[in-house]
Amino acid sequence: MPEYGLTLQGPNIKRLDVLRSEIHTELSEQWGVNTQQDPESFINVIITNFADRLAELWELNESLYYAMYPSTAEGVNLDNAAQYGGTTREQPAKSYYRILCTGEDGTVLPAGTMIASDTNPRTNLTIEEDAMITRQKFNKAAIISTTTKLVSALAVAIDTELYTCEPDPDADLAVNMQKLADCILNEDFNVTLEGTTIVLECHSEITNHELVLSENLTTETVGSVVTFGTEEVGDIFIPPGVITQIVKAVGGLDSVVNVGSYIAGRLTETDEELRQSYADKIFNRSSNMIESIRSAILKHVQGVTTCSVYENYGNEVDEKGRYPHSVEVVADGGDEAEIAQVIWDTKAAGINTYGDTVVEIIGNYGEKIPVRFNRPKPVYVWFHVGVTRSKTVQLPTNYVEMIKEQLEAGVTKLSAGEDVIPQKFLPEVPGVDYLDIQLYATPTEGEAKPAEYEARSIAIDEREIARTDVSRIEVVLDG
Repeated sequence: MPEYGLTLQGPNIKRLDVLRSEIHTELSEQWGVNTQQDPESFINVIITNFADRLAELWELNESLYYAMYPSTAEGVNLDNAAQYGGTTREQPAKSYYRILCTGEDGTVLPAGTMIASDTNPRTNLTIEEDAMITRQKFNKAAIISTTTKLVSALAVAIDTELYTCEPDPDADLAVNMQKLADCILNEDFNVTLEGTTIVLECHSEITNHELVLSENLTTETVGSVVTFGTEEVGDIFIPPGVITQIVKAVGGLDSVVNVGSYIAGRLTETDEELRQSYADKIFNRSSNMIESIRSAILKHVQGVTTCSVYENYGNEVDEKGRYPHSVEVVADGGDEAEIAQVIWDTKAAGINTYGDTVVEIIGNYGEKIPVRFNRPKPVYVWFHVGVTRSKTVQLPTNYVEMIKEQLEAGVTKLSAGEDVIPQKFLPEVPGVDYLDIQLYATPTEGEAKPAEYEARSIAIDEREIARTDVSRIEVVLDG
């Protein structure tokens, strides 16, 4: 095996000094004159320039070699290398919010309808294709009578479930509407009477249902959940109930408000992120079901930040409560319906799903299929960092901020079920000889700073995920 070129350890290139030395040696032997004797000689200048061009070719070949592998390639070369594993760089994406749009039944919201958050600065959101406020896809509806005196049967159907009652012709309208409201026994809805108006409100803020009414009933207003996207790309967080402004819309749209959680957007995936996601998504062609499900969710569901999949191979319920021959997906972020659909499409036939989050998807024959998975429960981690400064290297003035930011970033990268072990992501700060890190964990977000820190690491359950922020990280300089 040659000393230079492509060796068993990879490429070993000739540097400029090696090339110059080789050329000088060969010419000196053939001419019988030491060509290196005078550094300012004409021949030395020519050799140096010629050797520099050869060195550039060696470096080019080395770059081409490393550009073929995701672990070493950069930029477009990384994109090209990742394609061999069926992976591409994540492109910038908007953040999406579910908006309860309330207005007149049948109102068409054309593409480009714009709403905004009640914040400063405000965030504008639009829809990319036409949507509709309609009783065929309603989340909330106000039902009224078309006449003041009811004589024929009253009927309300919600998702094919029919509720009927016979009115009392001698009773006033409010009594008969209350009689109908009492007949609507649907566990998915809250039913109330406001004057002579029956208000149907779904317990789930984000799901739409179908509503059919008899001819003597109509809707005063209907609320349908429509997905809007932010104008700007990136992970743009807006608190619930804050998107309330109508900027550009047609008549018939009375009010808007964001409900449920949002689907986080992103900026263009960096090289470092692509290398990590390449390792996570490469199993999308795997015959291993667990890895295939995880890879498919990470690849196809926008906004999923972490995903872990577990399987019970046995014939009995396991110690975690999973059904026999079932899979449990623990996914953080992303749309629930999209996650459920990917699980159903990827899992093997006959395998059950397990979890507290239940989403009904439609099968090939129109049947409703419940798909279950879990959202990780957050565990809030506090850090107490003791810093021993170096005696030889100057400690930067912003060392506290550097330590906090690196620790927060390290915890953010942890998946559901990953323990918090600071030694795996110790901050690197010049001028620091030693970091003494102690931890404390709380199950709720609003708890105060602990009086004592009790642990060197925090164990995280399969259905939990570690969280922290700079306010939970205390940095103290020893001495």
